[in-house]
Amino acid sequence: MPRSAARRVLLERMRAQIAAHAGRTAVRASGGSVTYGDFGRLIGWFCRELRHPGRVRQGPVGLLLERSVAAYAAMWAAIAVGRPYVPLNPRYPLARLQSIVRQAGAEVAVCTEPGRKMLACLGIAPGNAIVADTQVPAGGSGVTPLDWSESERDEGSAYILFTSGSTGEPKGVPISYDNLHSFIGNLDSTIAYAPEDVCSQVCELSFDLSVHEVYLALLNGCTLCPAREIDLFNPARYVAGNGITVWVSVPSLARVALHNGQALGEALRTLRLSMFNGEALPDRLADAWQAAARNSEIWNTYGPTECAVAVTAQRWRNGPGLTEAGVVSLGTAFPDCTAALLVDGDIVPVLPERSVLAGELLLATPQRFDGYLDPNLPPPFVTDHSGQMYYRTGDRVLARDGRLFYLGRLDLQVKIGGHRIELLEIEHRLRERLGTDALAVIAHPRRHPTQLVLFLTGGHKAPRLTGEALGLPNYMVPRQCILIDSLPVTTHGKLDRDGLHERIATDP
Repeated sequence: MPRSAARRVLLERMRAQIAAHAGRTAVRASGGSVTYGDFGRLIGWFCRELRHPGRVRQGPVGLLLERSVAAYAAMWAAIAVGRPYVPLNPRYPLARLQSIVRQAGAEVAVCTEPGRKMLACLGIAPGNAIVADTQVPAGGSGVTPLDWSESERDEGSAYILFTSGSTGEPKGVPISYDNLHSFIGNLDSTIAYAPEDVCSQVCELSFDLSVHEVYLALLNGCTLCPAREIDLFNPARYVAGNGITVWVSVPSLARVALHNGQALGEALRTLRLSMFNGEALPDRLADAWQAAARNSEIWNTYGPTECAVAVTAQRWRNGPGLTEAGVVSLGTAFPDCTAALLVDGDIVPVLPERSVLAGELLLATPQRFDGYLDPNLPPPFVTDHSGQMYYRTGDRVLARDGRLFYLGRLDLQVKIGGHRIELLEIEHRLRERLGTDALAVIAHPRRHPTQLVLFLTGGHKAPRLTGEALGLPNYMVPRQCILIDSLPVTTHGKLDRDGLHERIATDP
């Protein structure tokens, strides 16, 4: 396959940052800082290792790595040699990692020394395991900061991420260089980074929001600060200790920062940009974050993994027109993205002059992938009468005057006693009534639900709930309330509703 023009542009931009900021800090980690010059050398070292004649020199490159200097350099090295990288989350169960490696066809992987045994269990031959150093290889490496010329040919995809699959097997999502380049350009033109920025990196590399964190920071000459696992228990201390100016996370992690039982004081005062993605952003949470991070702009962004991280953005301000059911607007689509709604089988474009419409969100964008890694999976696309192909997000949204509002997943719309129920609507009413957003509602049991269950945190007492008090019909009022210390989250920091179902099974 010929060399991608988008890949060349990305590599040239990374080289330009290394040349312009060679002596400045690229990554500040707990083990020490690495300059852009040293970061370039480390990329070159990984390139050389990937091209080693004794190693498989084609196919995806697995990254069995945590957030780290080595992980970022290996990502760029894979791009330079024209091979997609596949994050392998060390915290995933072995069976899931084996499925990912098998589906991706990854025969080469990068790991740390403790990861060698795990790679062997994943079927990676010892000779195809590259053990990553967290420092630039010492003397005699012969690698200069820009000694990583790209391959003349590439394999088409920049990276492959795996998401949950309805069949029980994770689904591989290949994202091309064009998809990645388009996302970076769109975000660059919407939200301005500066070389002086110090950027958070709190997401697992297997979560697509990490693409936002890593690439936007390094391609703008900023300093990237990978968080330790312990930092995620006290994000405010992590922000203050590193002087973070740009924050990117799911809303759930912001909730942890605001509700960890400690006075925040000036902990978030260094923030000038705060960007959220991955789940609904309640307006109460946005207001609370703004009060704590008073110098920060707050942005709500939205996009599925299949469309490269984010395709819409909305700057938050506390005022009319930017919320629906207590959730901050997703904003408007990027200029090169066409949003439409699937309404009763019809594809209806989202237009500024069209007042109010609700349906499944469809996206036509250069950031859209071409299909899942497994060709047997049904393509998640729909085509209109003009031949325009859209990605079906599975998200139900309201379009009002061209602006999008999240109403919930189509698969979170449940039926109990024949009544159609939106769980997010109930959660909104409860947040208003109880004065907290540290709650969640599920329909239980999963397959044929018969009741709504409220989970409440933060030392509250079980409330007495009525339909009249909540402004809801009685069938939408939770009949059971379970008090818990904290809401369970997935490895990516999103609310883990499956974990809540398991809690019901164990609750006395």
